[in-house]
Amino acid sequence: MSSPLRASRLRLALGALGLALGLGVAFFLLPDASQQLAQKLKAKREAELNRNQQMQQLQDLQQLADRIRRGQATLENLETRLPRGSAGELQWSLSKTLHELAKKHGLRLQTVKYGLPSREGTRGSDLEAVDVEFVAVGVYANHKAFMLELEGSGLPFAVRDGRLEESPEGARLDIILRAFRKAGGPEREEEA
Repeated sequence: MSSPLRASRLRLALGALGLALGLGVAFFLLPDASQQLAQKLKAKREAELNRNQQMQQLQDLQQLADRIRRGQATLENLETRLPRGSAGELQWSLSKTLHELAKKHGLRLQTVKYGLPSREGTRGSDLEAVDVEFVAVGVYANHKAFMLELEGSGLPFAVRDGRLEESPEGARLDIILRAFRKAGGPEREEEA
């Protein structure tokens, strides 16, 4: 009988030891494992957030690069369309267009003045600017149609200043345009 009793005591002692080890694991190792798991999950979330931010930054940079490429293409297209002739040829082209459009829209050009060609404001490029000031008199609706068609004429200019006033002859439109041309035209080549 002592042998089964000893075996039972041994089993009881081994069971108690196993229970103690199990509780030790539960109290000491499981919280540490749980903490490590929480840290890994937090690190994973932060990595995903960081990856998403970097993906968004990459998309933003790709969109910026696309806009820059489109802008460069537009600039190259604009530069190829700029007149390469002399400043006089540019003035002649502008004068002809202004007079044709004024006649077409029933306006009277009172004055058309041209400034001297200048590179001011175009430093670092081979563009040359010519200021063109003109005064047109007529009906307001005609001025609107005139300006819309002038803007769509394809001439290389920007409106620098403009003023619309009433006058005894009708609506008076004072405009200053800044026209551009490639300075590498024939007269520049002769000077070189």
